[in-house]
Amino acid sequence: MNSLLAVRSAKSTRSRCLLTYAFAALLSMGLPSNSGPSNSGPSTSSSLHVDEPPTGPVTHPINADATGEIEPTVPQGEAPPELVRPTIWGEPTEVHIALYVLDIDEIDSADQSFAASVYFEARWKNPVLSHPGPGPLHRGLTEVWNPRLAIIGQQMAWQSYPESVEIRPDGTVIYRQKIWGRFSQPLDLRDFPFDHQQLSIQLVAAGLLEKDVKILTLVTEAGRTSNIASRFSLPDFTVESWQAAPAPYFPAAEPPGVAGYEVTLQVRRQPTYYVLKVIIPLCMIVVISWLPRLIDPEKADTNIGISTTAFLTLVAYLFATTVLLPRVSYITRMDRFILLSTLMVFAGLMQTAVNMLLVRYGKKPLAERIERGSRVAYPMLLVLILALSFFV
Repeated sequence: MNSLLAVRSAKSTRSRCLLTYAFAALLSMGLPSNSGPSNSGPSTSSSLHVDEPPTGPVTHPINADATGEIEPTVPQGEAPPELVRPTIWGEPTEVHIALYVLDIDEIDSADQSFAASVYFEARWKNPVLSHPGPGPLHRGLTEVWNPRLAIIGQQMAWQSYPESVEIRPDGTVIYRQKIWGRFSQPLDLRDFPFDHQQLSIQLVAAGLLEKDVKILTLVTEAGRTSNIASRFSLPDFTVESWQAAPAPYFPAAEPPGVAGYEVTLQVRRQPTYYVLKVIIPLCMIVVISWLPRLIDPEKADTNIGISTTAFLTLVAYLFATTVLLPRVSYITRMDRFILLSTLMVFAGLMQTAVNMLLVRYGKKPLAERIERGSRVAYPMLLVLILALSFFV
């Protein structure tokens, strides 16, 4: 009997210990201390919420990889110091730029563009990137803050150097790049082919206003700064002058402007090609259309044949030379000359037809008088057309 009582007492003690541990665990989980129901109304203490198991298809989160593991989402903080624009009390960051125009291959008047080879160098100082040295470090362009330099009007381009920067021990960052590309350039072609044009190559700090970046002209340790080649590959243009200076770019033609640096070149067209290929051949066709003025008006078949041939030759030649002329909505000097020359040839064709009718109706003396007057009038008219087209 005594042994049975001892066993029951041990079991009772063990049960009380288990209940004590369970109660302590419930308290640590924030559960209510009363484990049984209460009739005193809803309790103000927190209650345990158990999610129901999902009944639909389980989908992987967006940031889960192919193996089903979920990558932890890390909130983004501030940008690394090397990616922050170096500034003192919010002042603009000084960026020194030198731009070299190595060559201009072509100026396409029809497409209003030009092809050029350009080298530029940009320097700025970032104290965060200072290092003990002794030599420079090289890092990717996107690994440090940079002014995001781009050329306005760039249609296509090929870069020669990798997108990297050189970092000197004092924190000076140097970015070098060589580009060959084609750039759009609005041209004023009213005086074509005796025109003067201005070509512009402008580097801008994309997305950075003048209050953010201050562009200055770079002068290297060797005293070199922006320059152009002594001779270009241009066959029909001559460079008369050039200048380079910091110049903001205004996308909306009004402030504020985007920080930039611009090189402008004043060029003059050499008209020799167009004189030999267009102007002189057209003058020859016009002179050929005068031959019926020297032939007897009674030879109608010959006169009509010459006039018609001259006019058709002119039309065919204009179709062949269309690719040489700029496609613009206004009239250039060359357009004026071609139009007046065409009208003159057409007038000669019409005069030949009128003389044929006059001879047929017995008015040959009148036709002869008209022919004699035309022999003087047509050359004078051609000189007048040349003067109005190219010298006035």
